[in-house]
Amino acid sequence: MNIYIFEDKHFSDFFPISSTRAVFDIRFGKSTFLKRITKLFPEHSVSLIVRNSLKELVSERHPNFEVNPESFDEGLWISGSVIWTKENIKKLSGEDTAFMKNNRLVAAILSSSNANSWISDGGPLSSNPSNVELKNIEVYQCNYLWDIIKLIGESINDDIQELGNSNAADYPHVKMVIPEKIFINNANIMSGVLINAEKGPVIIDKNVDIYGQTYIEGPAYIGTGTIISALTKIKNSAIGNNCKIGGEVESSVIQGFTNKVHDGHIGDSFLGEWVNLGAGTSNSNLKNTYSSVKVRLNEELVDTKSLHIGCFIGDHVKTAIGTLINTGTTIGPASMISTYGFPPTYIPSFSWYVDRKVDSTDFDKFVATAREVQKRRNINFSAIEEEFYKKLSIINESN
Repeated sequence: MNIYIFEDKHFSDFFPISSTRAVFDIRFGKSTFLKRITKLFPEHSVSLIVRNSLKELVSERHPNFEVNPESFDEGLWISGSVIWTKENIKKLSGEDTAFMKNNRLVAAILSSSNANSWISDGGPLSSNPSNVELKNIEVYQCNYLWDIIKLIGESINDDIQELGNSNAADYPHVKMVIPEKIFINNANIMSGVLINAEKGPVIIDKNVDIYGQTYIEGPAYIGTGTIISALTKIKNSAIGNNCKIGGEVESSVIQGFTNKVHDGHIGDSFLGEWVNLGAGTSNSNLKNTYSSVKVRLNEELVDTKSLHIGCFIGDHVKTAIGTLINTGTTIGPASMISTYGFPPTYIPSFSWYVDRKVDSTDFDKFVATAREVQKRRNINFSAIEEEFYKKLSIINESN
């Protein structure tokens, strides 16, 4: 059977992380939604359905998948923001059937003719398929970034199912609590580190360096090649590949390739890639009124119905030393923050916010910096990326 993994018209609800990637490429625990889904279909042909503006970028990032094919065979369509498992995927059966959760399409089984007709009408980024049977299904649909943050523990508990037995005994110099829930893949961990799995498992991937007097409390995932500075505190977090982490990180997701080396607190937050936080950068994650935090999305304030919400920082964002970030702040990609006091709780993409004055990021300077930053991690800032960001900057200026 052909598998079509799609993002839908609600992609902007994952701003700013979804500004520069498909929703299914957002981190969920040890990997991404996409990687978790494709593991369920190892023998099937998989295609990806994304915004036209992302097609070239997603194709470059996933050369083994066809992106936005011109025609469609009979197949299974799967939302890329649903937590799919071996158990709930079995609920998907029938012919020309759309599976719904709270009136939102989460999957469909479609004939070739129905699929092609649907795509010609705009597909999942515009509407639901027609001429199909509707079935309600009980699955967990992530609707916002804070939904992913709330599921850090569940995601890492799922991840350990494929890891086998713990190898904590190979690291006798490291102090561990509940070592059977600690999984280390050829990492370099100095003496004096404490890893505590009482509240959830801890996964430390290959080539991670963890320096002395660091405290890691599960559930937690540390991605390949990440460096954890001495005296760092990490709790209930999923940190992607090739990051540099220091200070305190709690209840947060970091997509990857991000620097938060210095002291400062990041909590209940989601950071993209290629972010650099200056020394002392900290965010608030609780209002003094102990009231629910609201976040600006799509020109509206969305009630998160949560007391603890930090900030959401897009790719290639930079902050100066001592930056303070308020509760529920979103910062769009390619922005720079250097100001006294708290910046606004909404900063658009390509914003140059200095001393409480906002200007547009100079595109040529942005490209030069991005090339240099990615070169330091042996990652090329490609012509396709440059063209994508150029179009994104033009869209931002028009708004």
